[in-house]
Amino acid sequence: MSETSLSLDDHDLLLFISSFYGYGNMAARFWFIGMEEGGGNTLEEVQARLLAWTQLGKPELADLRDFHLLLGMPEFFTSPLKLQHTWMQITRIILTAKGQPNGLEELRAYQKDYLGQKNGESCLMELLPLPSPHTRTWAYNQWSSIPFLATRKSYFEVCSPQRIAHIRECIREIHPQIVIFYGKGYHSIWQTIAGREVKFQDQGGFLVGKNFPTTYLIIKHPSARGTSYAYFENVGAFLLSHLNSR
Repeated sequence: MSETSLSLDDHDLLLFISSFYGYGNMAARFWFIGMEEGGGNTLEEVQARLLAWTQLGKPELADLRDFHLLLGMPEFFTSPLKLQHTWMQITRIILTAKGQPNGLEELRAYQKDYLGQKNGESCLMELLPLPSPHTRTWAYNQWSSIPFLATRKSYFEVCSPQRIAHIRECIREIHPQIVIFYGKGYHSIWQTIAGREVKFQDQGGFLVGKNFPTTYLIIKHPSARGTSYAYFENVGAFLLSHLNSR
C-alpha cells in the first residue's frame, strides 16, 4: 500500500471542509439542515467522498444522486432501490407537504428522481462537513495532520462559526420558503442560524418560527429513537396547511 493511501490529502480536505455544504439546489423551496452526515466509517470511504466531490467540480452543493453513484452507492438510486433512513423521512415530509401520497413506492420514486437534485425543490445541508458514524467516534486525527482535526471538539470550535455564518447569510440572501432543522438537541445552533428575532413555538412535538418570507421548523432527527412515521407526516401536514394558507 502506498504511503499516500494511508492518509487524506490535507489540501483537498481543507477545501472540502470550507466549501462543501451538502446536496441539492440553493433556490429550492424546501431546505433541510442537519448537524452532519452519517458515514465516514473508513479512510477509504472518506477518500472516495473527496474524489467524488472533485469529479463533480468541487461544488458547494452536489447533486445527491450523481455524488452517491460516483461514491459507489447505487443501491439508493437504482432498482431494487434501498430507502436511506434520513432521506426517507425528509421525503415523507416533502410529499405530505405537497398533498401527495407517501407510501413506499412513492418514497422510492422521489428518492431516485427528485431528492437533492441540483435543479430540484430540495436543499439538504449539513452544519459540519465531515461524515461521521456518530458523535462518539473521531478518526480524522488518525487520517490527517490538520491541527484542528486533533479532536472533535477543536473541529467543531474552528469550523462551526464560519459555517453557521455562511448558512445564515445564504438564507438571508435567498429567502427559502421553508427551512427545517433536524436534531432538536442542537436548538441553540438552529436559533443562531434563524436569528434571535425568530420566536419558536411548539406545535405538538416540533417547533415553528417565522421571519417573513421564511418559515423555520426544528424537528426531531429522522434517526431519533422511538420516532414514528406519523411524526414526519404531521410535520408535512403542518406545512401543507401553512403553504395553502399563504
